[in-house]
Amino acid sequence: MHKLVELYRDYCEKCSKGTAAINTHYEQIPAKLIVLCFDKDCESFRPHNMGLIFAEELFPSPLSPKERAMHWVEFFSYFKSQHVKALHAIFSQKRRLQLELQAYLSLRAKKEESSDEIQKKICASLRKMSASFTDISKVEDCFEILHQMKDNNIFKDLTEISKEGTTFATVRSIRDSFLKRIGNKHQIYSFCKELSTKLSHSLFNWEMICAILEVLFSCRNELTHYAESACDLLLLVAMVFPSLFRGSEEYLLKLFSEDSVLINEKSLQMLAYLAKSPCKLSINFSSDVYLLLEQKCIEGTRAESKYAISAIASLIQSPDDKKFAKLCKKVVGGLHDNHNIPTLLQSLGLILEYSPSMYTSYDDQFINFVQRVFVSPEFVSTPELSPSNENSACSFSCKLKIYCLKALVKSCLPTTTARDRIENFFKMLLDIIREEFTPITICENDKPYLRLAAGKSVLRLATRWDSLISPELFRTALLMARDSSYIVRKSFIHKLFGLLKKHAIPVRYACAFALASTDCCGDVRTESLRYLTEVVKEQRGVSVHQNKTSNDSIVEHPAYAVLFLIHTLAYDEEFRFNFCEKETGSAEFWSPLIVMLRELVEIEDLSQTKHGSATSSVSILLGIFRAVQKAEDVIDSDITHKLHILSKIGLLMIKELDKHCKTSDSPRHILLPSSYYRLSRSERKADECCQLDLITDTFVKRILKAHEPYNQQEDTTCSTITERVSKESAPKRQTRSSSNKPLFGQFVSGHEQGKTKKSSVQAKDVPKKNYLDILEKDNVSSCGSAGTKLSSPGSLGLTNEADSRDLKTISSKDTMSTEDFPDCHLRDCELDEDVGDCDGNFVKRPFSSNKTVAALKKKSKRALDLRNAKNSAGSAADTIDNVRRTRSRKAQT
Repeated sequence: MHKLVELYRDYCEKCSKGTAAINTHYEQIPAKLIVLCFDKDCESFRPHNMGLIFAEELFPSPLSPKERAMHWVEFFSYFKSQHVKALHAIFSQKRRLQLELQAYLSLRAKKEESSDEIQKKICASLRKMSASFTDISKVEDCFEILHQMKDNNIFKDLTEISKEGTTFATVRSIRDSFLKRIGNKHQIYSFCKELSTKLSHSLFNWEMICAILEVLFSCRNELTHYAESACDLLLLVAMVFPSLFRGSEEYLLKLFSEDSVLINEKSLQMLAYLAKSPCKLSINFSSDVYLLLEQKCIEGTRAESKYAISAIASLIQSPDDKKFAKLCKKVVGGLHDNHNIPTLLQSLGLILEYSPSMYTSYDDQFINFVQRVFVSPEFVSTPELSPSNENSACSFSCKLKIYCLKALVKSCLPTTTARDRIENFFKMLLDIIREEFTPITICENDKPYLRLAAGKSVLRLATRWDSLISPELFRTALLMARDSSYIVRKSFIHKLFGLLKKHAIPVRYACAFALASTDCCGDVRTESLRYLTEVVKEQRGVSVHQNKTSNDSIVEHPAYAVLFLIHTLAYDEEFRFNFCEKETGSAEFWSPLIVMLRELVEIEDLSQTKHGSATSSVSILLGIFRAVQKAEDVIDSDITHKLHILSKIGLLMIKELDKHCKTSDSPRHILLPSSYYRLSRSERKADECCQLDLITDTFVKRILKAHEPYNQQEDTTCSTITERVSKESAPKRQTRSSSNKPLFGQFVSGHEQGKTKKSSVQAKDVPKKNYLDILEKDNVSSCGSAGTKLSSPGSLGLTNEADSRDLKTISSKDTMSTEDFPDCHLRDCELDEDVGDCDGNFVKRPFSSNKTVAALKKKSKRALDLRNAKNSAGSAADTIDNVRRTRSRKAQT
């Protein structure tokens, strides 16, 4: 490695002297070096040290910032995703060290106010900074020695070194002064030398940014390979070091004051990051820059308009600014002219998200346009115009409908203006997923894509409105992990995983991964299990940390998701209600519960010695299952017995999977979501008791044993089924009775909505009651409390689950009441959470019918018999909620 570094340094020196020209072979050396960051077997190549090599050894010391910038852009053009990831890790580590040093120096300034609390914070800060070095324990001692030094000039030098506005020459001068104060014979001299390099901007500084922007401006009318690489590099720097752009405002204004080929998605994304960064740049929001951004909102692509709106929102700093009103008027006018509709819908949705007050001014025009897109024949593709290739995406008319849904979702994200219309939007999404939205005009090929868009819309809205998502909609959205379309299943679980990793939605949505664990396609099955493992493991750590810092309830624990999984399974029509003693039922049906419980138990085994029984997944599961046995379903009394069966089976499974579990360790207070469960009001029937008596340890062992070969099945069951998304048709469903009101009347503003009587939707599983009325009762702020004296786990509290993240319990003897927290802290989504147009959100199926037949011929007779047996099983029926699609693994060939 060091020979490569010397070779590249000599090459840069020759280029500086004019004896060599830019050489593609030499410029690929940094890419070969930086990829070594992922070599886990060698610590010397980790990001801790690779940053030092790039800062101190890669370039000759006398090399000017302009020449350094030129080489950076050249070799960055050869970076692929893994190289960019490694460089981002190096940048991020440097940034964390700089921020932690600032925190430490501010604490050190309070040294006169010596207290135990400040000393603890200083020690914690020193430990965090030590994590940026290879030998952490040794570096901690060095930091402690440095902390004891009395010369304040040493710490002033460290402050100056880490400043963004210092030049390369100034950094070298201050660094020499700092090391001279330490003394080259001091025991921590080597450490201080490395520390000063890590803290300084010798890797990349503002002079290099100015040099790159200057070159970009000179070639702004020609999109060269060099210009593309420069924009990509500046975007990466802006994401981590936005403050380095201070001093380059003049070049930025020149670049964005006139339209050019360089004003594209990457450059606009860079401007958006800079505009919203905490370190405000002194950019004068001149009319020229605004006009260019406005043009991108109307004439550009969807991605360009996304970042242009973000930049405008950050630069004007006021959602009620007149610029937003003027822009919104132009966007709505463009919709009526049918001009660049996809971009205009993107812009309008973002404007309504950033400036909610705009909705009341343009709600009628917006809704009328959406209605026209959904129901007008001019926005439906004919079979002749639909894509004929089975791997092709949806039609343009379907994309417009999806863009309308995205715009509606964005308009509903602000909590200040959307509360009066969000529930009706949820009803619309429910109908679209079930394909019961009868007025819609859409061809068969497009239906899976629209279902997927509606399902993703539910997930996106759950980041703000999870408390208003009904059990019916939750189950329907969850079961998209079992959709008949491979494209829908694959894309849905991927989107779900991204939101769960960001902690944007509650962990209960992870049940979808357990449901997808029985998928006929091996890649979906494998990804679902991996996603479930990662989410459970991460949420487990978050839950333990929260229990240490507060007396929160268990609703944030990943084991709490089992409550919603068994509720979903209880509504599954494949549930065998009457089973004999020797029957284990379908291994496929029990698989989601087994997968979830095994995952929770295995995660618990890894951390059992670290955490006490109060945070144990096993003890919480025992408490949950015992509590469910004392509860009943809120809506359908026929479901209650299924819940009791599932809870008893789950209880016995836990005891079988963890031989050392103790019922006495389970918590005595378990909060059950009141929109799903309530306290049992009647005694169990005799036949129900007999069925429960058949569930024994032996029965559960047979279920677990039957699941093992099913879990290890090869990817053969759906190999014979060509899932033609372009031609597939959803199962026929019983359509709801539609009212005579306008289709999109429910989306008008609150004052208009109050003038008309709300139409109610009769749910199939709510006999003789209006389902919405039940939900409204659940959504009362004082939801009431219910408590009863139970055998262990003690008492059962029922609370409005809707947002079960914000709950607290008050126990008194054998009863328990619940209260809602007064403040609900909503999770904000990332800027790029909903990135991409329609095509980018879908995946390709991994096989075609021809390849499938060839592959099957190579399979063993046993595999073919297994496949034929499963294909002959017929198609799955609709569930009680009418939400289960015909499973592809059971479709007839």
